[in-house]
Amino acid sequence: MKKKILIIDDDNDLQEIFPLMFQHKDYELKSLFDVEHIDQVIKDYLPDLILLDIWIGKIDGRVVCNYLKSHADTVDIPILLISAVEIDIDDVHCQPDAIMQKPFEMDELISTMDELLSE
Repeated sequence: MKKKILIIDDDNDLQEIFPLMFQHKDYELKSLFDVEHIDQVIKDYLPDLILLDIWIGKIDGRVVCNYLKSHADTVDIPILLISAVEIDIDDVHCQPDAIMQKPFEMDELISTMDELLSE
């Protein structure tokens, strides 16, 4: 069964690259460029993992992460926070399951995602 990955990132280039990066994996991808309808998308899509950018337009992904981790429906969905700015996991002000710095190595990203999906 395919693992469902919800990608929330407003970077058009990454949104085009992710399907190519994951084409050899058994992932089903859904992409969002904003968080306007995130509750409904998650309810309908039921992702196994959320790949969340730290900045989505003017929205702070850490706020979104805190929101998702504070609701019973989404608390158990692993969140991989990706960031173009260096952040310390101990000083991130949210509780993602992992953090990855952009630009990232494809193998490292996939390895982290596989680890989160197997927990």
